[in-house]
Amino acid sequence: MTTSTNILPPLPRNIRQVKQLQEASRRLIVVPRDPERGRYLVASARGSDRHYQVAVHRDGLSGHCTCPWAHYGGINCKHVLAALRAEYEPWGALSFWPTSDDARRQHRHVVRGERLYATVRPRQRRQRGQRA
Repeated sequence: MTTSTNILPPLPRNIRQVKQLQEASRRLIVVPRDPERGRYLVASARGSDRHYQVAVHRDGLSGHCTCPWAHYGGINCKHVLAALRAEYEPWGALSFWPTSDDARRQHRHVVRGERLYATVRPRQRRQRGQRA
């Protein structure tokens, strides 16, 4: 009698650690370089004098970065997440999730990306007489 076991490969670290990457991305400074084409410069967490180039892909929730982590096969690093937040800012605030089930539980619009999901929390409109 033989038994077959399906051994799943370990999840990539960007999926396991999406919430940690999201938190780290919030502390980074994003400079629009050519936002019409999805190009941004994102400051390194180690020093504000170092920036990485990020290209955001508009057809999905993904992008590519020039940081060492991305260079060695990582996708959706904290620099990409920071640039995606800047890209989607006119529509609302993004929250990133590792699975579609996690994203759907938030009861918000879900954006699917490259091994990543996000929900969009729409910007609140100010009512008359409300201060800025």
